[in-house]
Amino acid sequence: MGWTTIIIFTVVGLMLIAVDFYLPSLVLAGVGVVLLLTATLIGYGATGSVNETILLFCTEAALGFGVSYASIKYFPRTRPGRKMILSETQTGVRAQSPQANDWIGREGVAHTPLRPAGAALIDGQRLDVVAESGVIESGSRIKIIAVNENRLVVRKIG
Repeated sequence: MGWTTIIIFTVVGLMLIAVDFYLPSLVLAGVGVVLLLTATLIGYGATGSVNETILLFCTEAALGFGVSYASIKYFPRTRPGRKMILSETQTGVRAQSPQANDWIGREGVAHTPLRPAGAALIDGQRLDVVAESGVIESGSRIKIIAVNENRLVVRKIG
């Protein structure tokens, strides 16, 4: 393994780090960092020089920060970036949170299996609910018995 492998690992690692800013996990960034560290170790094996390995590591770190900055700064201006990122702010809209007094005692039907979380149809609305205990099959009649930390807790009835 030589400098070609080091360059390939470095470029792929930097690309994975840049892409990870727009995906909902840190898996790609983790793989990118591992590739950069592997390229550094391969560089040490190829040269045997600690000074050149430190220089390679510092170069990769600087490139990593540069790619990250460019990804955050310039990607939103590209055509795919404009499609992915919300460009307008929404005003006058707020999330609806369940109030305990409004929901307790209402009945409905489990829309999905509740294991223990799932969805239910209550008063014509599809809501996220949590079963009090066990599994409740889809189609079962349910009743809201509590609101716990903004979660509707339901129990199977009938």
